[in-house]
Amino acid sequence: MTVLVSRKYRFPASHRLHSALLSEEENRATYGKCNNPHGHGHDYEVEITVRGAVDEVTGRAVDLAALDRLAEEQILKPLRYRNLNEEVPSFQGVVPTTENLAAELDRRLRAGWGGVFCAGGPVYEKLRIWETERNICEILSAPTATRVGEAPIQEDNG
Repeated sequence: MTVLVSRKYRFPASHRLHSALLSEEENRATYGKCNNPHGHGHDYEVEITVRGAVDEVTGRAVDLAALDRLAEEQILKPLRYRNLNEEVPSFQGVVPTTENLAAELDRRLRAGWGGVFCAGGPVYEKLRIWETERNICEILSAPTATRVGEAPIQEDNG
């Protein structure tokens, strides 16, 4: 039997929505209060969903401790309590919108997945991130998820 298993994580971080390609007036019109020069914070909630077969011995489709370690290493530790614009290199020149943050988290999970889960193990299915109760972004695990201006991620089928 194949199932989907989701696990939620939280991390606080701050950001400012501001594009160097827009004027100050255009930034204010586009991003409103999120363009505050001093930034603002969120308690981001991230849900990682994996697909896998239920093991007959353990009754589990994924080792949750291994998934927790991956999330801590790739997402939580590097982003927790950070100003995304100023302290996270991948957002230098990239507006840290929920969409771009989701794409970055997706890239980070993909980069670490093979080192934690072997071939035939659980498959990374999707990522969902809540910036606020009303702002939610979801990325399906497709090899083309990218941030604006970034080349598509290529699958390693070797």
